[in-house]
Amino acid sequence: MRTLLALSAALIATTPVAAQDVSRPTWVAAYAFPPSSSVGPTGPASAPNPNDPRGPLGPSEVAGVVLTQSVLVTASGQRLRLRLSNAHGAAPVEVGGLTVEQDGRKQPVLFNGQPAVRLPAGAPVLSDPVDLPVQALDRLKVAFVFPSPTALPVHRVRQTLRGLDGVESQPMRLGTLLAGVEVETADPPGVIVAIGDSITEGTGALPSGLDVRGWPERLAERLHAAGHPWAVVNAGIGGNRLLHQGSGPSGLERLDEDALTVSGGRCLILLEGINDIGRPARPQYAHEAVIPGDLIAGYRQVMARARAAGFRIVLATLPPFEGANYFTAEGELTRKAVNDWLRTDGAREADAVVDFDRAVRDPSKPSRFRPELHSGDWLHPSDAGYQVMADAIPLDACD
Repeated sequence: MRTLLALSAALIATTPVAAQDVSRPTWVAAYAFPPSSSVGPTGPASAPNPNDPRGPLGPSEVAGVVLTQSVLVTASGQRLRLRLSNAHGAAPVEVGGLTVEQDGRKQPVLFNGQPAVRLPAGAPVLSDPVDLPVQALDRLKVAFVFPSPTALPVHRVRQTLRGLDGVESQPMRLGTLLAGVEVETADPPGVIVAIGDSITEGTGALPSGLDVRGWPERLAERLHAAGHPWAVVNAGIGGNRLLHQGSGPSGLERLDEDALTVSGGRCLILLEGINDIGRPARPQYAHEAVIPGDLIAGYRQVMARARAAGFRIVLATLPPFEGANYFTAEGELTRKAVNDWLRTDGAREADAVVDFDRAVRDPSKPSRFRPELHSGDWLHPSDAGYQVMADAIPLDACD
């Protein structure tokens, strides 16, 4: 009996200590760039666009160079660490060194105390913590040293390339191993993960330096300005589809890795489906045609899996696409039916629905963008269009 009483007393005494341990630093995601692959059917390569504002395509393999990219972090912390990924690589990748720079302060990035790191095929690697405090909306420069021939991932981002002669290139699109930046903080915000295709990634936005700001980045700016404790990370992949591979794994396939296991993730905003509708207009994808019920079933899968992982789920209507190179009248009927469901049953089943379609469409021709809100291809928003989309998201959508 005395032993039981002593044990009970010990438990009671220790309970308040555990309850008060709320200031223990936590790692949360502040930036994301999902790895991708070339899985799925591919059509004839498009001719390079010399006027692409994102810059020319860079080489798919490099050696003896330093690649530098810029990232926007959306959470504050006293330390940071980098998440590298070779998730879709068929062989290990060697990185000779890494640095991270913020506002002129440059720090080496180590892995188990060493400057070089070998990324195993099919796996991510977290760096050691870096003593570099950052504030939400800071921009970091991350530089990779590749001393030996290295095949870069297929998912590209604007970077500069510096050779052994010290001359730095103009920005170009190159594959990156940087899958994320996490920050350590005693006051962790919730993390919103925006998952989708190129309209989430930010295609069509005009770059400023190495940065491109789509609707997720602009949402992060709005939340920060309003004092809402949320970070936003962008898990968009250009060309991605919800139901089928092609331009990387499908949205359903990559949901866990790219969204539901993001450190600190608490809310998911899903904008995906226009490529599922449009791509089957091309012969090589015709066998993957979808009907509204297919996408609705996919959205319900996302909702079920997100809620099982403790996420709130926000769905978004599909913006118009008449004038895009894969538009069809049949596809427009599917898009309209999907959006009708999202505004009715979808709005009851999800935690919230954001009406991007209504925000950007031309009132006089609802199957098209307002002319000033698309980037020229009638599919991807312009900077003004991305701002309108970000403004259409209620700041309490994830609360």
